[in-house]
Amino acid sequence: MNKYIKIVLAFLSFGALCATTEASIGGYISASDKKKFLSTLVKSFTIELDDISKSYYAAKGYKILNEVVPKAYITEQCAHIKQHYKATANVEVLFNALNTWSLLGCDGKLHTDDTIASINSLLQNEKSTTADIRYATEILTQLKLQIPNPAKVAQLIQAKLKEDDSLASIGQALHAASLLGNAGKFAHDRIEDVIVQADEIDGKLLQWEGGLTVTSLLITGLLRLPGATPFTQVQADKFANYLLTRKTVQTPKGILSLLEAAVALAGSSVSPVSISIIGSSQVPQDKPELRIQVSDVFGQPLKPVPSPVIAQSATRISDDVVVLAKQPLISGKTSTEFVLTLDKLDPGYYRVAINAGSHSATITARILGLLTINSLEIGLTDADGSSAPKLSKLSYPTKLDSALKADSSQHLLVKFSISRPVHQAFLRLSSGKKEIVFLAVPDSNKGYKVEVNVASQLAYTGNFDMELILGDSIITNPIRWTLGVIDVNLGPSDSPAPRSLRGPKPEIKHLFRPAEKRPPEPVSLFFSGLTAAPLLVLLILWAKLGINFGNFTGVAIPFHLGFGSILGLFTLFWLKLDMFKTCALLIPLGMITFLAGHRLLSSIAARQKKTEKADK
Repeated sequence: MNKYIKIVLAFLSFGALCATTEASIGGYISASDKKKFLSTLVKSFTIELDDISKSYYAAKGYKILNEVVPKAYITEQCAHIKQHYKATANVEVLFNALNTWSLLGCDGKLHTDDTIASINSLLQNEKSTTADIRYATEILTQLKLQIPNPAKVAQLIQAKLKEDDSLASIGQALHAASLLGNAGKFAHDRIEDVIVQADEIDGKLLQWEGGLTVTSLLITGLLRLPGATPFTQVQADKFANYLLTRKTVQTPKGILSLLEAAVALAGSSVSPVSISIIGSSQVPQDKPELRIQVSDVFGQPLKPVPSPVIAQSATRISDDVVVLAKQPLISGKTSTEFVLTLDKLDPGYYRVAINAGSHSATITARILGLLTINSLEIGLTDADGSSAPKLSKLSYPTKLDSALKADSSQHLLVKFSISRPVHQAFLRLSSGKKEIVFLAVPDSNKGYKVEVNVASQLAYTGNFDMELILGDSIITNPIRWTLGVIDVNLGPSDSPAPRSLRGPKPEIKHLFRPAEKRPPEPVSLFFSGLTAAPLLVLLILWAKLGINFGNFTGVAIPFHLGFGSILGLFTLFWLKLDMFKTCALLIPLGMITFLAGHRLLSSIAARQKKTEKADK
């Protein structure tokens, strides 16, 4: 009774804790992800004509990943940027070039007085876009220069947002407003409206329309606003989950967008917490330690480290029984690693709920164990059950001293018991290249049994090697045990010579049904005359009544030609055409005749109405 009370209390405490905890993210940007990012980012260092903009993605990406740019790239890029730098270039190009110059530590000063004048003019030009204003303020801030008249710049941004309030435009405005001091506080009024426009996917992800670039632009812009706390912990986790789904991005610009958004979230007050398994989720029973990592989105230690880190519960998936509750995890080799000891659990699949401070995650672990064979009996029984079976006991891995002699009146019986149930339990009989596999089924005594009807389930006479195969996804020692040999004698009539599976196949002969006897020629001609009789009657009536050509008009010509063509087609079908060719020709002829007939009837009806009016 105490056992059930503990289980109920564990469920209640887990439910109460779930009401006060936040879900965590299930992954992070790992070392292998960073290596893949670097292999793509380095492509941006390739020199292409006078392009001095794209190398910014690589320089900034290397900076975020704390990697050192090779000196050869630094020398090459600095020389290239200096050669092609123009103060009158597009403001985004200037922003990228100046940032690359700074990130690579190039010698000397790149910007000129003309650069500053060009930037200041953009901040006063009513034709400037929000992107122009954002990059201009970024450049001045980077060069440690004062932004002229921040209040006026703020007014210009708000005017531009009235013209273009797209998400991309708002994102650029947020970045610019974050650099204007008190004048940029107007951007706080936009926070709620922007977040409401985020799209939720499956209740787990949040993103904005426009994909990774726009989502990153808005995340970084919102988190840059001084004094703003735009996201709740749940929203931050969902945005982080979205970013983790985009780790497959393969463009330098996309990678930089991903990294910038991840850095912004990791450095915020609602930094997402990653609770994930280190290495494999398979736990061997001889060393039952499940290693858990609690970190930020980059796999780095959290400040402060969430505490306490406990396994709130562990549930066996096969029967939903809670087998562990509120077990603390011990610290591992690093500040992000924690170890959960599962030495008291039987092999199987378990759903483990981990809590790290106010964050929680559910992970699936598989505990592996050894399989032992407790007993095995093998022998032959009479098919009619007239006598008791003669079974021999074997211990693993021994086999029968002599072959079993079986005939068509007997059954082969194998009974065994093992330390735990398995998903795969087979008896394999093989002879040369042929094999027959029988499924072992659980019996009433919690063991397994295989019974083979020698007469009906074995194909031919011969010697068969017997092998017991046991396997499961939760055992570390799958077993293949050779039990011995069975000599099957089914008699000469039941042992057909084996047929070769190779070589030419026997010829397939097919006899078509002979043609049916046709009727005599006079009979055929008689019925042909009957089918032509209506046409003959029509000609006779025309001869007696006469044909009225007075009402014939040019409108009737297409109809009569079409109708005549259909009659001619039927004649050809009768003589030599098949059904498919006839239908293919009949469809266009029928459509033309239908349209021509409709027009003819319309003209006749119009002429009749005209005649009736004239008579009145």
